[in-house]
Amino acid sequence: MSLKPDSIVSLLKFLDYDFLTDEQFDKICDLDINNQEEQLQVIRTVLVPEYYGLNEKGQQSMKKVLEMCLEEKNPNLDRVFVSITMPFKSEIVDWKAFFKNIYKELFGEK
Repeated sequence: MSLKPDSIVSLLKFLDYDFLTDEQFDKICDLDINNQEEQLQVIRTVLVPEYYGLNEKGQQSMKKVLEMCLEEKNPNLDRVFVSITMPFKSEIVDWKAFFKNIYKELFGEK
């Protein structure tokens, strides 16, 4: 099964301007998404609570997408960014590390 951009969008949509609550936005908008500690803060503030708000099927789907992101050598993320606008001053430089951090926060070490 190959990784589709839509699958990644379903995972990252929670970081889109349109999905963030004002409270979430205020907590993460000034953070440096490429700084390890601040990236973890973003994940803990937005993605972890959103994950636990999903039903079991949604949680399984998110885990599968994360696993596919980690297994993919060079995920093509170009189409993802047409769909998502994140509130950070810079773009994410190391996507693999970002996906790994999300996975670690939700499920522990892989």
